[in-house]
Amino acid sequence: MKNSKEDRWVSRTGLILAVASGAIGLGNFLRFPGQAAQNGGGAFMVPYIVSFIILGIPVCITEWIMGRRGGRSGHSAPFIFKEYLTGIPLHISGTIGVMIPILIYVYYVFIEAWCLSYAFYFLTGSIDLAGDLSSSSPGFRDSVVKNASTFFLNLTGSGANGDAFQSDVILFTLLCFMMNFAIVYRGISKGLEAFSKFAIPVMLISSVIVLIRILTLDGIGEGLGAMWNPDWSSLTNPKVWVAAAGQIFFSLSAGFGIALVFSSFLNKKDDVVLSSLSSATLNEFCEVALGGMITIPIAFLFLGAASSSFGTFGMGFIALPSVFAMMPAGQIFGALWFFVLFLAALTSSVTMLQPGILFLEEGFGFSKRKASLILFIFTISLCLPIIYFNQDFTSLDLTDFFVGTILIYILATIQILIFVWNIGVKEGVRDGNEGSHIQVPKVYQFIMKYITPYFLIIIFFAFMIQSLPEYIDKMSTDAMIELAASKGESIADAENKAIISRFVFLGILAIFGFTYLLVFLAYKNRRHREGEN
Repeated sequence: MKNSKEDRWVSRTGLILAVASGAIGLGNFLRFPGQAAQNGGGAFMVPYIVSFIILGIPVCITEWIMGRRGGRSGHSAPFIFKEYLTGIPLHISGTIGVMIPILIYVYYVFIEAWCLSYAFYFLTGSIDLAGDLSSSSPGFRDSVVKNASTFFLNLTGSGANGDAFQSDVILFTLLCFMMNFAIVYRGISKGLEAFSKFAIPVMLISSVIVLIRILTLDGIGEGLGAMWNPDWSSLTNPKVWVAAAGQIFFSLSAGFGIALVFSSFLNKKDDVVLSSLSSATLNEFCEVALGGMITIPIAFLFLGAASSSFGTFGMGFIALPSVFAMMPAGQIFGALWFFVLFLAALTSSVTMLQPGILFLEEGFGFSKRKASLILFIFTISLCLPIIYFNQDFTSLDLTDFFVGTILIYILATIQILIFVWNIGVKEGVRDGNEGSHIQVPKVYQFIMKYITPYFLIIIFFAFMIQSLPEYIDKMSTDAMIELAASKGESIADAENKAIISRFVFLGILAIFGFTYLLVFLAYKNRRHREGEN
């Protein structure tokens, strides 16, 4: 580690756990099982493993190498990219690098609050989905699912705009904000690293306890079969391959810029190759061995084929609470499971704040206290409108698409192209091998140069072709009215959703412009300070 008085990582294990904690999140436990079940079951693992080899591993390795190398210029994205770019490309890359983790945090912490609230309600017995019905009562299962759906709608305020402000979720969100900033305020070694060393083992142990209970349920083999029985014909469907590549991409948090920032504190004697692979492997273990063995199998066991109809939110916050309400000792294991989800979310969200704090410290010379206070005010000011305008998760969904999907694809592509065209694969690999405990396999020089960049671009455009028209329609009043009329839904609600969607999109553009200005001023401020010295 760098030998200076600056805040830094104390151990390699702490760094690996911190980077892994940034990647291990709700997508591992909720998104992956749904993607696998809907895209061929066990057969989904073929494109999944291929994508991990030619996309996941190269992106992870290059991000760590670029971070360590760019640490000579600074520890926040704009100054790390200064090692490789100049002019407008530098300003745009630096702006995106600052924006992504902060804006994802803004809505992710709201979802984190759902997990905390469910854990609390299960622990205290405040959630009663079965009511007065017994398991032998006619329509028991449907009644439980309906109650779970109503509970989720009321808690999140997704029934109408403003409803969330009447729910306890606002208090849980504020509590999550305070916990996140309390951790990052303590810095890297005493905050992020210390918390990761505690939270990741606790999360893994708790997950294994839940998994053991599930594997001992009568008839769980049917649920495992629903998850993992392969449908080999799905491999001929291009959408399955796009889904697998997208899952690897999002699962590893490629393009978030977090590993880039965290590895910038390393020096030439510190390993980056084995560390990046260890972090990625830990993330994949949580996703496949834990997420893939828990969510869909138990949902199928209690809810049958209907379990496949739930989306990510529906699976996590409607289907699974229903399952825990029906299974023996469900209150205990429900509390433990949502505690796992909360820890997974919290370990991710705290890593999203650090890049922004580092940028304010480096770019403007703010103290950690001042930088933390500014970022707290900024993020909560953006989070509250997302909570308020939460009917059908309109603002949350649109923000996630444009920031949590499009921008991270763009940043990941920028990073891999810098590594291939600016640094050069041979030079980059030689730099990465220095100080590392293992060497980058020679075959990966070919993969990084000729396969990964083009595969990433193809997947990006394929994803855009599939998904962009839907989100453009969400901003169109005419399209939303037509959709609402075809479903017999409220025309007024459809108009409001279109207006909110347009404001969200314009808001993201405005934040981009504001962040671009801040990055410009940060560079100017750095030049001024260097000139004085």
